[in-house]
Amino acid sequence: MQLFPDYTYCIDTSALIELKMKYPRATFTTLWENIEKLIEQGRIIAPRAVFDELGQYEDKNDVLFKWAKRYKKMFKDRDAAQLEEVHKILSDYPGLVDVDRQTEDADPFIIALAKTEGCSVITQESQVKVNRIPYVCKKYKIKCIPLVEFFAEQKWKF
Repeated sequence: MQLFPDYTYCIDTSALIELKMKYPRATFTTLWENIEKLIEQGRIIAPRAVFDELGQYEDKNDVLFKWAKRYKKMFKDRDAAQLEEVHKILSDYPGLVDVDRQTEDADPFIIALAKTEGCSVITQESQVKVNRIPYVCKKYKIKCIPLVEFFAEQKWKF
């Protein structure tokens, strides 16, 4: 099956958790296989911070965390360009992260990776709330879509 179109996507933790919760692999096998093909093609990526969040939120024996470990190549390490973008993003939108949080928030890294790689963002965060990924993406003119819109873009039918 040819996957269409040839965009690259940066996926958020919320979208991965939504995949696990609403589209279990046992029922949506083809969906997961399509996603894995895109990962293998380098067309679905995420910052390493998303992997770290999955490790924080999900049980280490959880099916999603185990899956993420198998597809660890999708999680990109930081580079100087991303760190520069994260600094700009947090300067412009300090409310994007919870300063009281004990661990690092992946949100600015998702936006920075999408910006430096020229890709769209997939997230399940609210499309209308201020200081959320979709709001900040809109301000930076980065395309940001929920999972269902991503499926439609790929022309996947189940």
